[in-house]
Amino acid sequence: MRAAILGFACGAGLLQIQPVLPSPSTMAACAAIAVLLCLLRGVARLAMAGALAGFCWAALAAHLALAPALAKADEGRDITVVGIVDSLPFRFDDGVRFNFKVERVLGEPVVVPPRVSLAWYAGYRDAAQAIGDVQPGERWQLVVRLQRPHGNMNPYGFDYEAWLLEQGVRATGYVRPEGGTTRRLDGFVFGLSNLVEHCRATLRERILRALPGKEYAGVIVALVVGDQRSIGQADWDVFNRTGIGHLISISGL
Repeated sequence: MRAAILGFACGAGLLQIQPVLPSPSTMAACAAIAVLLCLLRGVARLAMAGALAGFCWAALAAHLALAPALAKADEGRDITVVGIVDSLPFRFDDGVRFNFKVERVLGEPVVVPPRVSLAWYAGYRDAAQAIGDVQPGERWQLVVRLQRPHGNMNPYGFDYEAWLLEQGVRATGYVRPEGGTTRRLDGFVFGLSNLVEHCRATLRERILRALPGKEYAGVIVALVVGDQRSIGQADWDVFNRTGIGHLISISGL
């Protein structure tokens, strides 16, 4: 059993250094060989069977994660979607950014990934009215323009595409409010994840109201609800140099 477990881990690790994912036919062949090896005796054969099983399992997980993709032909098109705000919105100077769980697409038949990252920018019309007051758990109908995930990564830098993949986000884009069909459909859709995000948003708003204009308000929010996006890079440099960066990262989570 130990040989099979070690082999499984090695097989899963082997996939991580492959330049491309194996084809379904290759995965089927590896799975068939693994089954045959399991029928034979010997520690080495069992370890090999575990390695093939781990390789196939990791490849299948990768294929499933990459499957919901936006077609290149649909990039930059106006698409009307209905879905739920399923993350804590992040408000910045020019707008708000949030993750959106797509429930259905209206109009033309377009395949949209089930989870996308959207930005709603000011400046399309009156800046005071252009940005919607989106809250976690709300159902909205939005006109969006999407693109496939893309990020520039420097050596030892932040891998934006990998981070999006970890979040289950397979497309990014922005809201086009001048489409005329952008509106809130339901105030709150009950669900466990929606309830958690709603509570986080409520706590964050209460903290920010209690600490208006305070430079450390973003740190308090990060410690309480895990939202670290309001912490500036200068503060992160101080935290890392003093050895408490991991406390900021872990406490709120």
